[in-house]
Amino acid sequence: MGHVHRSIPRIRARKLGALVAVLGLCVALVASNAGAASLGSARAQLNTLLQQIKAARAQQAKVQGQLNVLAAHIANVQTQMAQTQAAIINTQDAVQAAEAAIASQQNALNTRARMAYEQGPGSTLEFVLGATSAADLNDRLEILNAAAQSDESIINDLTDQKNKLHVQQVNLEQQENQLRTQEAGLQQQQNALNAKFQTQKNLVDGIASKIKQAHALIKRLKLQTQIPVFPPGGHGPSIPGVLLTCPVAGPHAYTDDFGAPRPGHIHEGIDIQAATGTPIVAPFPGHVVQSYDPGGGNDVFVYGALGYVFNAHLSAYGATGNVQTGTVIGYVGATGDATGPHDHFEWHPKVIPPHPWTSPYGYSVVGTAIDAYPYLNSVC
Repeated sequence: MGHVHRSIPRIRARKLGALVAVLGLCVALVASNAGAASLGSARAQLNTLLQQIKAARAQQAKVQGQLNVLAAHIANVQTQMAQTQAAIINTQDAVQAAEAAIASQQNALNTRARMAYEQGPGSTLEFVLGATSAADLNDRLEILNAAAQSDESIINDLTDQKNKLHVQQVNLEQQENQLRTQEAGLQQQQNALNAKFQTQKNLVDGIASKIKQAHALIKRLKLQTQIPVFPPGGHGPSIPGVLLTCPVAGPHAYTDDFGAPRPGHIHEGIDIQAATGTPIVAPFPGHVVQSYDPGGGNDVFVYGALGYVFNAHLSAYGATGNVQTGTVIGYVGATGDATGPHDHFEWHPKVIPPHPWTSPYGYSVVGTAIDAYPYLNSVC
């Protein structure tokens, strides 16, 4: 009996141990299920983020297309303004020429009137009566007739010049009105562009936040998932390997306006439209030199292995000296002779390629610059 009583605690201990083991297994199963549920939730969240990023990228591409259309409109208006300004200069020259001719003819008339007044009306009669023969009288009458015709010709010329002057003045007024209309249209296009830039910036900022969350989930789930990207290019022809990054690091738009007429010169670059203060970066490793001129305002040159780029109209300067690709060298502005904020970008290769791209304006090379459009397309 004593032996039986002593075995009872051992049996209870074994049962208790088994119970603990079962409970531990249950806890492990619950934890495993909770972990699996958590991973499943993370995967679902990642998939949702990837779909949102893809949709936002599509919207970003759509807005970029709208920005490029607006940039083309702005370039067209600037071309029209340049042509109108050239026409105004020509008309102003014509007005000045007409005024000079009028002044000359008026002086001739004044001289004739003064002579007639000084000689008096009797002088003409005395001149006729002083003839000594019929032939002499005829000669004297022809002289008087020629003088009268000369006066009439001067008067007629003066009238014609005054009529021409009036026409030129009307043309000038119409051209100046046309220029003001074009300037107002340009401002409207610029305002629309600025609003689109803000829309694009909001999209970019939202995408950046989602990308950060997606990266964290990908790392946690130990996946190799690729996040949708906004593909560079899409404008048209592309020449890679020269520019390593887009020179404007933010929402931007451009069109091929190389060789477009500008007041007093031909456009040597591409105008990359962007909001004031958008960073301008070095498109390749090189040496930055800051400059200034009345037309370009605040300028920067970046000298690289294959040539140099020139950026104009900066609102402020950035780094100088030796820089790497992507170093901020300035900020978009409208200093100098600019109609709105943009980066006037030029590419000057050390060696002109044998068949450089030709712009819609028929230019491949202006000075030492070539059309940068296909080079920008590879990175912007």
